[in-house]
Amino acid sequence: MQDHSATWQILHSEPETDLKLFRARFDHLRNPNNGKEIRIVTLTGNDSVTVFALTKTGNVVLVDNYRFGVHAYLLELPGGLVDDGEDHQQSAKRELLEETGYAAKEWRYAGSVASNPVFMDSFVHHYLALDAEQVAEPDLDDAEDIRVREVPLEEVRKMLFDGQFVHPHTVSGALRGLTMYDKL
Repeated sequence: MQDHSATWQILHSEPETDLKLFRARFDHLRNPNNGKEIRIVTLTGNDSVTVFALTKTGNVVLVDNYRFGVHAYLLELPGGLVDDGEDHQQSAKRELLEETGYAAKEWRYAGSVASNPVFMDSFVHHYLALDAEQVAEPDLDDAEDIRVREVPLEEVRKMLFDGQFVHPHTVSGALRGLTMYDKL
């Protein structure tokens, strides 16, 4: 068993490279177990949000969202990056409205998870939104291609546990949203 009491020492960092949504930083660290210096990359950036929005009729608001990394539409929870100067709940409300045209009367914080702690420094904050209803048309960014769907709550639960959601933020957000809703 390795001794985990020693910490990784940051020797120096290279200047960050702007990648639009993120910045890439290269850190040089010393491995406490073998003393070797390694160079690692960390993507730094803003936190993000997902919204498990439930309508008055018991449907969950989902989006078919085109994802460039896998060149496919993925069924997801609405969400996105937290803008500078915005708190997480403001961001969740804005993203739900922009991506779907829906707003909700009641908001509950469902917790957070690390975006990808292997190489990212950000977190995803999950929200449960109750009594959601469409109040406007979606207002999409130039890089977004989204179709809004309402799916019955029990079908979403089945889809989650059958592995039909493949975006990890949707998987954790749906699990948190369902768990919180079940406790109400």
